[in-house]
Amino acid sequence: MTSIDSLPPEILLQIFHWATYDPALFDNRPSWRNYDLGASYESEDPWPRPSDYTRSIATALALTCTRWNALATEFELRYITVDDMPRLKYYLGRIRKLVQTGKEGDKAAECPIRRMILMLVKERVWTEEDTEAVVSLIRSCPNLEVLINECFADGEMHAAGPVLLQSLADACPKLKRLHWKTMGCMQLLPSAWSTILASSSLATSLEALEIESPPGFPAHGSTPTPASLLELSSLHCLQLCVNEDHASLISAIVDEWQLPSLTSLYLTSSHHPTIQGVLSLISTHGQSLTTLAMDRSTSGDIPLSVLPPAPIQELVYNGDDLEETTVIPLYSLSTLVARLGLTRSRSLTSDIFAALELLHGLQSDDLTELKDVVVLEQSFDTLQEPHPIEAQGLTENQRLWVERWQKDTPRLVNRNGVRLFALVSADGRQH
Repeated sequence: MTSIDSLPPEILLQIFHWATYDPALFDNRPSWRNYDLGASYESEDPWPRPSDYTRSIATALALTCTRWNALATEFELRYITVDDMPRLKYYLGRIRKLVQTGKEGDKAAECPIRRMILMLVKERVWTEEDTEAVVSLIRSCPNLEVLINECFADGEMHAAGPVLLQSLADACPKLKRLHWKTMGCMQLLPSAWSTILASSSLATSLEALEIESPPGFPAHGSTPTPASLLELSSLHCLQLCVNEDHASLISAIVDEWQLPSLTSLYLTSSHHPTIQGVLSLISTHGQSLTTLAMDRSTSGDIPLSVLPPAPIQELVYNGDDLEETTVIPLYSLSTLVARLGLTRSRSLTSDIFAALELLHGLQSDDLTELKDVVVLEQSFDTLQEPHPIEAQGLTENQRLWVERWQKDTPRLVNRNGVRLFALVSADGRQH
């Protein structure tokens, strides 16, 4: 019997990559379809979550032949999470050993890390030594494509944020996605974002940028840094926290940034969003926008009627706030995604009527391109076909609620595109 090791290396490599491919690891396109309605935290996170399934596949393949064993070692380092300093030092040691001793044909192995989550939490002050350790890891990852920075510290003795961003700019020319979600440290002045990105390859490589951290404040007595014009030519997704304390960053993005390829704008807030900042963002960078998403808090403070005209085709909005909406000035809108917060009953029929009641006030007569109203609600996600509702027992109000959804468009559907309900007669026949 022929050994599997006798197969050409190219074939073995292709099989391994096919078996362990996880699109979520490097998917740079956010979507409301990734919202986890059952999660208590980050339930409106539009980014796909990597699966543990591919890791188990890699582990199994590693036991099959020596070639796959080597590939599995690299696969283990492809996607890493650094949650403490000992773990950081562990990965630094692994990388150095692999690069120095690993062989790929006649060449030394490259660092395989493509995606990194930094979750270092310091209960004490963040020091220069901490920053130097993180910078060393970043500099060891020239093939890094995704960085999610969620570091937290109660205080810091120096400006860590600009140092880390500069190290990314210097060492990671392939970076496509950058998430800056730090708390308590690593804050950046708006001028630092503009200056560092504009002077590096990140200005052309970045496809998605998320900034949730509030901007820093200039040091007392420091000279303001002159504004730098920044063009992010490949950036198609921008995700921003639009709290009032982010107003200086939003102003810089409006006044100093050029985003010619921007198609998706995701807005979040925890309290008091800056309404004027949101309107300015859409007015300035909305010419190419096709998707606008607002989380619950932002939707509650920014009515759709005040939005400036934009060629938005897909809108994600809090369904509870649609009840008061009379005008939606987005005349290219084809998909309206309504995130509902229903109190679940024991009856799916009751949940559907609760959703219909919330959406009854929605005026869509002027939205001639509207094809689908998607209801994001956990109880509807499992529907694989329309839920039958008997027409004979409807009240007068319920007849009004269901009437508008009996036409071909717009359709009322769940996140998988299945209509929520179908009217049936007493004998079960569909109307």
